[in-house]
Amino acid sequence: MKENGRAKMYQALLFDLDGTLTASGEGITKSIQYALRKMGYESLAEDLKKLEIFVGPPLLEQLMEYCQIEESEAEQGVAYYRERYNVVGYYENKPYKGIRKLLPKLKKKGYKLAVASSKPQGMVDAVLEHFELNEYFDVIEGSDVNLPRMTKSDVIEIALKKLGFFEAEKRKGVVMIGDRKYDVAGATASRLDCIGVAYGYGGTEELESAGAIKVVQTVEELGEFLGVSKKARFHDIGKELFSTPVYPGDPAPSKTPFYEIKKGDDCNLTILSFGSHNGTHLDAPKHFCEGKHGVDQIPLEKCLGECKVIKAEGVIGKEEMEALLADGTKKLLIKGEILLTPESAKVCAEAGLDLIGVESQTVGGKGTQKAVHQTLLSAEIVILEGLVLGEVTQGTYFLSALPMKMEGIDGSPVRPVLIEY
Repeated sequence: MKENGRAKMYQALLFDLDGTLTASGEGITKSIQYALRKMGYESLAEDLKKLEIFVGPPLLEQLMEYCQIEESEAEQGVAYYRERYNVVGYYENKPYKGIRKLLPKLKKKGYKLAVASSKPQGMVDAVLEHFELNEYFDVIEGSDVNLPRMTKSDVIEIALKKLGFFEAEKRKGVVMIGDRKYDVAGATASRLDCIGVAYGYGGTEELESAGAIKVVQTVEELGEFLGVSKKARFHDIGKELFSTPVYPGDPAPSKTPFYEIKKGDDCNLTILSFGSHNGTHLDAPKHFCEGKHGVDQIPLEKCLGECKVIKAEGVIGKEEMEALLADGTKKLLIKGEILLTPESAKVCAEAGLDLIGVESQTVGGKGTQKAVHQTLLSAEIVILEGLVLGEVTQGTYFLSALPMKMEGIDGSPVRPVLIEY
């Protein structure tokens, strides 16, 4: 039921409440413990962890099964449970981390949202209102206290009618989201897919065995699967300093041990020698412009922030650069073997570019290198050279390419990183 590793095109999402939207275990288990003790089942009430089986399924049936009792006695147990839960139990609860951020994102994406819970309607309403989550849902459906044997599927069917997704064909666009096998069973009975959330009370094995089409471990992963959240991906786009060929005529980097543990010293310490433009590096205005400042005075915001990565080959002239910067881009990284001309460098200056980065060890061509550098650097445009962009696709990223803090120096090796959200 997945397409290319992502959720298929659902239009409506039905959420369970306990264990899916809120971590309600404390209030439920303590209230069940209270009920069991009043019923005389002290030995069954000792372990709160064992009582987590009551989070999710219909309470009456779970009491009958757990205590091996008749329905009439279980009904009395449910009444005892509510004596405590309705007063303090539902406050022993909190939304899972990330839920408050996820719900508005899902609404913005256009999903219809509903709650379908086995908890009595009044309690469902009270919990959602207490945590101010009710505003995100088009339908909120709980069980009817006058129908103690109401199943999860029964609740789902009512929610589907109210949402307008009751017809068989429309159900294909609906998915149930819950933390227990009962949620999966209810969804299956109503001919719906079910996404299991292992951060609740059922766990991965229970949900997979029950037939969940997908099991997520966190709220963030749920958002990612539904297309509203993405995990940050980091792209290291710098070269290793000592193995990178140097620009012809530049000094080569070196490293010499000063202290060595293997020789009896307390620690390892190394003497480093390198040129300011070795490896992946950043050019400061002082590099080609006499009297201009060094790397320590480059505004950090020029080296941090949103940037655009594009692919190009050959000489980039005036018109090509105008097209690349037409969208207002302030930081541009160019993937491919390219050369800038003095004319395209002037376009960058006039556009107020913050930073330009290339894969080669220099941004200019033979005979024009000085003019290109001077045009860019005199306009306070940071030049990033020696990038590794082969595995990076074209698009928008967050760039971090900070120089070392060295007073008055004309350039600095950097370890640039692109962050993809």
